[in-house]
Amino acid sequence: MTKILYWNIENFSINKINDPNAKRKRKSKAPTGVVASGNRSDLILNAMKANTPDIFVIVETTTGAGAEGTLINAGGSQAALDLLQKIRSKFGVTWMLVPPLIVGQGTLMEGVCVFFNSNSKLFFTGPFGWQGGVNPANPVAGVTVAYANPWDTALPATNTPTTAGIINGGLAQNQLAGQWLYDDGATPPIKLEFPSVGERPPYLTTFWDAGSNRNIKLVAYHAPPPDTKISAAGVDSLSQIREITTLLQAQDDVIIMGDFNVDLSDEDSADEAYDSLIADSYTRQINPTTDSDFPDVGYICTTMYGTSGKNKAEPTNTRGYPAYGYMTPNSYDNMLTRYGNITRVPVSSKITIVNLVAGAPYTKATTPAYAGAKGTLIYTTAMAKDSRATDPLAPVALLLPPNPTPNGNGGYAPKKKGVGIKFREWANYGVVRSTSDHMGLIIDF
Repeated sequence: MTKILYWNIENFSINKINDPNAKRKRKSKAPTGVVASGNRSDLILNAMKANTPDIFVIVETTTGAGAEGTLINAGGSQAALDLLQKIRSKFGVTWMLVPPLIVGQGTLMEGVCVFFNSNSKLFFTGPFGWQGGVNPANPVAGVTVAYANPWDTALPATNTPTTAGIINGGLAQNQLAGQWLYDDGATPPIKLEFPSVGERPPYLTTFWDAGSNRNIKLVAYHAPPPDTKISAAGVDSLSQIREITTLLQAQDDVIIMGDFNVDLSDEDSADEAYDSLIADSYTRQINPTTDSDFPDVGYICTTMYGTSGKNKAEPTNTRGYPAYGYMTPNSYDNMLTRYGNITRVPVSSKITIVNLVAGAPYTKATTPAYAGAKGTLIYTTAMAKDSRATDPLAPVALLLPPNPTPNGNGGYAPKKKGVGIKFREWANYGVVRSTSDHMGLIIDF
């Protein structure tokens, strides 16, 4: 199986992971930009190391100006390339990056970074081609060219295999691109919107998995702003994409991942968002619990509170494991899978939420006992590290709250002096939350 790590890294840009600013903000306890960005960079790499994936997807990459379908630029492109070099240094030069394209318009523009290990028998197959210059990526038809500097070493120059059923067989990988444009297949074709003009479309990248003789169709989607009708409509509109529905072949396996901005605990919105895909034989990997309140709902939450303000993370209000006062009630991030044209029965997927505070899977006792899926991939916590460790990011360990008491609260005694401040320190929760307001997901697909 292919291990895939997905993460919405909030406003992913160069200063997130490589900020040259050596000055500390006035009256601030936070570290300098150099130190802070180094810590965040190490956190991302350590998250990869904990369950080293074959594919690593980041949404919410900043773009710079440009038309849809063209290459991202400015701070987002610098961050993508900087992280690629850091990944290669830590995990090997076989790691590659699909040059990210601009998706969406106006204030909703962003890019999606798709890193992959070519040593995992993965070949990038597009499905679009790269025509060069300032042209948007388009379907492969006619001349394609290799990427120019600074993207010229991001992809292998070798050709894809010519195995039967492969997408874009026999073409140079460094002349291919992700797909950002979709139509309904009519004559003349009508462009699909997700769900309306200007909203971010899904970003489709395809890979030939030579180890399993299959096409992996990977869809990354960041829906419109959360908890609105347009968010659910955007997710529902994914069911119109022919490339992942009516045009699937037996060798085509699809995984849809993203920040869907629909709270899974909101039954009406979740039904509107996901029902069409589920009816089309997609399996939603993270599902609602039987109880809509904490602690049960804590097993599916994917976003976190900040370190300041009215709703700051507060470990004296734990609401039960694993929501140690830092986790919001929202479950926005998810994955859906479908294997071929429903002719193959896959091995059961393993998935877990990448909780860098408490670790995962969530297996400690709750009251009442939790009967839902808890995640099966082991994941470590960034806060339980020995401060004497050689790891460049070694925050001072902070004891996490104990198992919940019979009333489901657990944790530190309310208003215990200094606990919240200690919890929110940079070396503990601070660096985790500064990296992103979302937790990642990891799956064996």
